[in-house]
Amino acid sequence: NFVDGCRLTIQGFGNIILTLVYGSAGTIADITLYNWLDLIITFAFAFAILVVFMIFGYIYDRVLVMWAPSQEVAQERNPYQFVPSPRDHIFWFPIYSTLLDAVAQLSNKYGANTQTIADTREYMNELQKLLPERKEDIEAAIELRKEFVAKNPFAGKLTDEI
Repeated sequence: NFVDGCRLTIQGFGNIILTLVYGSAGTIADITLYNWLDLIITFAFAFAILVVFMIFGYIYDRVLVMWAPSQEVAQERNPYQFVPSPRDHIFWFPIYSTLLDAVAQLSNKYGANTQTIADTREYMNELQKLLPERKEDIEAAIELRKEFVAKNPFAGKLTDEI
């Protein structure tokens, strides 16, 4: 049987390779119509199982939403949601500063408006002063973010519910 001759081999990170073993003949012309029907039925059965799992996943994720409340609590308790983490201070802020300097130089060279760059630089400077250990700093970071998003042209595209 052709289906008996098929075996699934898992290689690497789950790449499934269908390896066909034809026996002694080994040519595609030797496969009869019944063998093709067996193959089609096999793939139809696999597709049906896939659809069942997709429906179950959709119901679990979108209808039951069991994980959402715990995720909301985890986000609310994270002090680094609004205040920069140590990694931000060490890694991201120097990169942002360098990028802002490069954009400011290009803007000055071509005579473009640099007000947004100045606003961003001021926002980053104020944000770097805040610490997650102080509740008033977290509240200041929330207000600082609201002001920054409201002043910049992309504010209409963002929905920043805090």
